[in-house]
Amino acid sequence: MEKFIELSRGKIRFIEMGEGDRTVILFHGARFTADTWSQVGTLEAIANAGFRAVAVDFPGFGKSKGNYASLNQFVEEFVRMFNKPVLLGASMGGEQALSFSVNHPDLISGLILVGAVSVANYSKELNKIKDIPILLIWGKRDTVSPIENARLIQGVIPHAILVHVGEQHACYLDDPKGFNEEVRKFLTNLIKLR
Repeated sequence: MEKFIELSRGKIRFIEMGEGDRTVILFHGARFTADTWSQVGTLEAIANAGFRAVAVDFPGFGKSKGNYASLNQFVEEFVRMFNKPVLLGASMGGEQALSFSVNHPDLISGLILVGAVSVANYSKELNKIKDIPILLIWGKRDTVSPIENARLIQGVIPHAILVHVGEQHACYLDDPKGFNEEVRKFLTNLIKLR
């Protein structure tokens, strides 16, 4: 279901599916919008795993409007509306999810990074999320965010799970079914940990 919310610096659009007190917030990459997560079936897979899926358009993308100084400022405001969500971010959205997580590890319950970019910028802060369940999903031949980014995270956080799905950077387009199954398995295990 498409919804809009007025935040401090603009009107933000998001798509919501599923119910319950466990939430997964999905951040898209630079060439995509919240609709991508619906089109590849990820929202439905998350809802079927017993979570509420919330895919948001970043300000200036899709149908969201806003005048934020940075995406970090927006993410900070948006994520705080939810109670310890799992963050799922692809590419640029992965960087945003990682940035929020290292600054506020106590405000999230899990992290799924999909070909996240700029990981090295956070290398000195990764130990702050060492107690967070983490899933890393990378395309086998990702040239935008090389596999070394995932290995950097695993070097600091050995329990971070790395899986390969598809070939390209936007690996969820190559193999939506495989991608969604990896997300579902991770979320199902999170429920067992609680």
